[in-house]
Amino acid sequence: MKFAHTMLRVSNPEKVIEFYTEAFDWEMKRKKEMETFTLYFLGPEDQTAELELTYNHGEDDRYEKGEGYGHIAIHTEEGQSLEDAYRKAVDAGGEDYRAPDECPGNYAFVKDPEGYEVEILARSP
Repeated sequence: MKFAHTMLRVSNPEKVIEFYTEAFDWEMKRKKEMETFTLYFLGPEDQTAELELTYNHGEDDRYEKGEGYGHIAIHTEEGQSLEDAYRKAVDAGGEDYRAPDECPGNYAFVKDPEGYEVEILARSP
């Protein structure tokens, strides 16, 4: 069995899609429009696992984040430094949350435009 996707509820899908496509070079793989909600599937071109963004029509207020949710994690591109990846994510609209020099390992955290935490992991050589 393979991992399929992780779903996040969002109130501003356009802004969140822009963040993930600019920060991590992901692409919109498909969109499914239903009567009361729209699903957006994003991810790297060469991978099947996806991030599903769910927008419930008419519910533009910020969603409460569950206490059990932690974060999603993304590896840097091969040859990309952790610092460059972090700066790219912040420049794409991510919140400057926990920079590489604030973390005790080869990782950092940004928050996406909805406030979800994204861990950026330095790819091992």
